[in-house]
Amino acid sequence: MQSLSISSSGDYFVKDGEPFFLMSDTTWMAFQKLTLSEFEELVIKRKQQGFNALQISVLPISHDNSSGENDIHPFIIENGKYRFDKLNEAYFNKAVKMLEIMAHHKMTPFLFLFWANYIPDTWASKLSPDTVIPHEYLRPLTTYFINLFEKFNPIYSISGDTHFETEQVVKYYLEILNILHETVPHSLTTFHLQPSADPPEVLCEHPQYHFYSYQSGHSFNETDPIYGQTEMLRYSKQFLNKKIKKPIVNTEPCYEGHGYGYSYGRFGAFDVRKAVWLSLLSGAKAGISYGAHGVWQMFHQGDDFNNEEFSGMPFDWRTAISFDGAWDIGFTKWIFEKYNLFDIKPSDNIVARSHIIQIAESKNTIVVYIPFSDKFTILKDLSDYKIEMIGLKSKKIICEI
Repeated sequence: MQSLSISSSGDYFVKDGEPFFLMSDTTWMAFQKLTLSEFEELVIKRKQQGFNALQISVLPISHDNSSGENDIHPFIIENGKYRFDKLNEAYFNKAVKMLEIMAHHKMTPFLFLFWANYIPDTWASKLSPDTVIPHEYLRPLTTYFINLFEKFNPIYSISGDTHFETEQVVKYYLEILNILHETVPHSLTTFHLQPSADPPEVLCEHPQYHFYSYQSGHSFNETDPIYGQTEMLRYSKQFLNKKIKKPIVNTEPCYEGHGYGYSYGRFGAFDVRKAVWLSLLSGAKAGISYGAHGVWQMFHQGDDFNNEEFSGMPFDWRTAISFDGAWDIGFTKWIFEKYNLFDIKPSDNIVARSHIIQIAESKNTIVVYIPFSDKFTILKDLSDYKIEMIGLKSKKIICEI
């Protein structure tokens, strides 16, 4: 597979000389928990739905996990702890075979190298201190991962769910960036952030930090029960205002079926559609990720789960893979490509009574997202425009003028 690059405009991806809309599914725990046949079942399903990438954590996540009898670990375990100097070759051999399956189906691996629990001083490492990687193992492990996976032309994320808490956290990430830049500078690289995290300038200015990504998260605003989540509007603006322009992707909107973050209720397909379109029209237009509650942690019915209080109990992964929202994401990609929306930018040319009625425009195209039927005014002469209305739920063009 050909690797991705950045457009000359600096705000979307390119593959084989053509604009590329990154559409990834969140499958963090695939390497640890799925068999090869299960993984191929997942890949085929997502490929049919239009996905072109899978987000996978290279190492298991400790704080959102379930224990299953078929779990496999990346390191030898002694006295209940990982031995970071003793790789479990079976784990990584299986990971390579999974990426071979992805390559066969022409899907891009989006590999997250070190989740926050492996980095000292992070919030996640405080929950599982035994998983922190000593600094002397950082370069050997990073180099091993790169050598093992680079033939599959992956996208890399340095981090998983990070918040840049201390200088030591930044030191670790800077070291990983440097190693990637020394060995595979062409491989697109980003950071996966906790909601509201803001990367320090020393990282933003690094030549290996190719695109911004943020997480709009899984918390529900109970004081605004109709609108629920609008954080992506703030996060998109945060990265649009960065000194160095880069493509922006929301790599973790609310997961379909996920609980309302310590509150009663679960996100559904409507919430997913809203999060996606608010992200795309507010500036995070280089692509989008999807997550189903049960698929991201590859939950098998009957296993336990260590974060039910926040997330709600997961669905079995085979149930979750069939949620309607995944088809909505595929339809979003179809719309984006059909109408060539790669050059759209957030716009103020609208008068509407809600901030979640969003507008973006390019030279010849205007896109408006409205979650409910309502009136609004576009502050522009539309006499030369063809108007089409698309029902996102029904997936129909319901009117042409």
